[in-house]
Amino acid sequence: MPSPYDSLSEKEWLAKTQYLVNQHPLKCETIRRVALKCWHTLWSTTIGEGELSISLWELDVPATVTGYFFEKLFAKELETEFPHLWRGGRSKDEKDIVYIPDEFYSIEIKSSGQLGLKVFGNRSYGQNVENSEMEKKEKSGYYITVNFYERTLNLLRFGWIDHEDWKAQKAATGQAAGLSDAVYRHKLLEISGEYRLDAPIGIVKGIGAKTSQDFSAEGVQTIRDLQNYQGNNSKILKFKEKLGEYET
Repeated sequence: MPSPYDSLSEKEWLAKTQYLVNQHPLKCETIRRVALKCWHTLWSTTIGEGELSISLWELDVPATVTGYFFEKLFAKELETEFPHLWRGGRSKDEKDIVYIPDEFYSIEIKSSGQLGLKVFGNRSYGQNVENSEMEKKEKSGYYITVNFYERTLNLLRFGWIDHEDWKAQKAATGQAAGLSDAVYRHKLLEISGEYRLDAPIGIVKGIGAKTSQDFSAEGVQTIRDLQNYQGNNSKILKFKEKLGEYET
């Protein structure tokens, strides 16, 4: 399947992405609503019964497991609301979310639980294989990307990623494939919403672990706290000014 971006210059990518997202049957408002519902459901989950039940939030669940549970809940919620349109993938040959009337609009979900706003595929995403056309069919298409940290959902994006956009780590031992800044800027649209204000300040560029600790001592732990800060700490005020109007 040829890429919609074939023959386009990088400066034309954003307009193409906006077109692709606008024509997609799943709208950003629905993605946000379903994602927030499923995120709440996920952290309300318990394992076991009665006195032996344990809340998921009490467990040190790996981020990969959290992402997998979220993906399954998201697909199940869409299937429940729109049973003739959406269902979860049932084999490795299908996308994570299948659009029943037309597979072109099926969606992959990629999530990351790291403190940041990037997502990663496994190394195979950035490697060429003998049957490159088959690989492109599997790895190119619509994507929802999900960034979270611990129990906070930080950022949802929707757009298109081509197989060639994934770049494997250069080290032979590297297990991940990443995306360029250009892909994040021009091929993935951020889904706005108040949920973003609950993200930890550590996702803000320039705020590392030490700065986060210092800000926390001043009661600034989230983007919302930073926006609402009324103190006189010059460093916090500098980041507050740089933050500007955080898009919600």
